[in-house]
Amino acid sequence: MGDAELRAPTSERHGATLRGKGLALVVAAVVIAGDLWSKSAVFAHLEPMQNLWLLGGEGMGFGFHEVMNKGTMWGKFQNLSDYLPWVRMVAALVVLAMLLTTPAHARVMLAALGLVFGGALGNIYDGFRFQGVRDFLMVDLGWPGFDPFPIFNVADSSICVGVAFLALSMWFQPQEESPGAAAERPRA
Repeated sequence: MGDAELRAPTSERHGATLRGKGLALVVAAVVIAGDLWSKSAVFAHLEPMQNLWLLGGEGMGFGFHEVMNKGTMWGKFQNLSDYLPWVRMVAALVVLAMLLTTPAHARVMLAALGLVFGGALGNIYDGFRFQGVRDFLMVDLGWPGFDPFPIFNVADSSICVGVAFLALSMWFQPQEESPGAAAERPRA
């Protein structure tokens, strides 16, 4: 380790800092606000089991349908609803650790982590406040196997889009060479 690295604070040497992470934090805040607002607005105006089609209708459409999901994706593990907010909290801490150690120049990865982190926090809030997650977005494309598609929310969408962008950013990110690899490479 060089003299400059030794003089730098530990958080800068290891990359675990909020410096340059504003994009991710703004994205997460927007997701949380949009998620909680949309859930509150829809749940305040819809009756349980009521369908409100915004585009099209049954068989091919998009709308709202109020569901309190006590489980995970597609309503799985409903018998574990007391533990799920805590499991989601651990997952959010892992995402936060990834966010803190992501270089500031990796903007797509930071935005993706912001989407995942914001979505996770929106669903964590629901899990502790309502003992389930408020889902309401309904998509019916008439496709076999997805007829109808499971009801979801803004947080779920943000997590899925964030994970997709995270995977793409990792896939297309140039491989960084370790400091010792260049020294070990034979010279021509």
